Amino acid sequence: MDEGEELIVYIGYVLGVLILAASGILAWRNSRIIKHDRRTKGAIPAVSSYTVQVTRQSKLEESGNITILLEATYQEPEGTVRVCLCRMNGTISELKLNHAVQIMEHTCSEFADKGAALNVASYHEALLNEDEKSALIRIGQALQKQ
Repeated sequence: MDEGEELIVYIGYVLGVLILAASGILAWRNSRIIKHDRRTKGAIPAVSSYTVQVTRQSKLEESGNITILLEATYQEPEGTVRVCLCRMNGTISELKLNHAVQIMEHTCSEFADKGAALNVASYHEALLNEDEKSALIRIGQALQKQ
């Protein structure tokens, strides 16, 4: 190997070390930024998913991973029907909030056509954010029009 080739190899080593050092510094600064954000904003909230449950039972079996946000009860000739908008805690496989609201509105309008609305109850103490609050307001307005 002559001097020119040796010089190129050394330059390659130096550039490799500089790139590794720069990436280490960037990773360290990024971890400091994340740590600062967590301190100022609190813990990063978990992603929520939602579902609409339709039951013909007198009581909805609540499990630990379901939080009811809104419940509408309808009387049909076959009996009482409960339609619930629920947040699924700890799961991501269900619906996004906007899609669940659309399904809830559609389902409630179908049951309103078949029978009489008995009760609509919203559980504001269970809300986690402004999106859920505005979704309940939107559904409440849609149910009042029926």
